Amino acid sequence: MDDALQRAAGRLDRLATGSEIVRERGSRYIDFLLPGLLGMNLMGSGIWGSGFAIVDARKKKLLKRLAATPMSRSDYLASFLLAQLVLLCLEVGSILGFGVLAFGVPVRGSLGVLLLACTIGSLAFGGLGLLAAARPRTIEGASGLMNLIMLPMWVLSGVFFSASRFPDVIQPVIRALPLTALVNALRAIMLEGASLSGVGGELLVLSVWLALSFTLALKLFRWQ
Repeated sequence: MDDALQRAAGRLDRLATGSEIVRERGSRYIDFLLPGLLGMNLMGSGIWGSGFAIVDARKKKLLKRLAATPMSRSDYLASFLLAQLVLLCLEVGSILGFGVLAFGVPVRGSLGVLLLACTIGSLAFGGLGLLAAARPRTIEGASGLMNLIMLPMWVLSGVFFSASRFPDVIQPVIRALPLTALVNALRAIMLEGASLSGVGGELLVLSVWLALSFTLALKLFRWQ
């Protein structure tokens, strides 16, 4: 209404504007969204998959029995990370395959590099899950810690919209988050055809999170 009144009063637009629907593969919102959803799913399965199982075993007093076995803490914690890799191909393949078949989302980069990024990302989030489950004795306590870890990344890491929209002062923090690194790597591989060297920085961030979280989890972990 305001626009119509201004035009009736004699307003003249210096530049003509218009709308154009873009259907180019790689430039649509679904192309932007799918790598974010894939990264978010890997984060959820990694953190909940490892953390919940450990706390549940501690609650049922099963860890006390394992403490009497020759198995070390490092072997026990590492087993959860390795177990995640068993279903990784199915997890990634189902989401990626649906996106490609149903929406025509492009995968311009190497599938090997894409799988490597997903693997390192899954292990990094698994390490965070181990860290969150190192001490809590109840599901509620562990759930609170896991949500505390994941919630900032849901908001800040650019899953649903570009993280560049946030103020410049917090951009270094956002880029240091593991989900940001994983989502950026997946988008670069799928939409831009980035090579392994092109996503080396993101993979390095994920590797640092993996090493740091697993080391801290190993130091803090208690059987009881």
